[in-house]
Amino acid sequence: YSSNARNFNRLSNGDSSGGSVYNNSPVTPVSAKRRAMVGCKVNNARDEVSRLENASKVMSEKDCNMRVMGGDTEFMLGALRKLECPTCPYGIEGA
Repeated sequence: YSSNARNFNRLSNGDSSGGSVYNNSPVTPVSAKRRAMVGCKVNNARDEVSRLENASKVMSEKDCNMRVMGGDTEFMLGALRKLECPTCPYGIEGA
């Protein structure tokens, strides 16, 4: 009951994070890849990447995943840092 009460209290205050804390500056390559892959699933994060890179169209989820799996994570982590929102789902504004 106490954990449900904490979650209800958090939700009633507008906090949709579920109590999770997200790190958009992970220290290991594996955790950076994992966090960037989460960002690839969020349209708002891919939109932000397009704005940061001055791209003419929004990157598809597939293209984003391929780029992250190829080892480039910083493009997405940079976008996630700009969209950081501790009270939002996944810690991403607009998710």
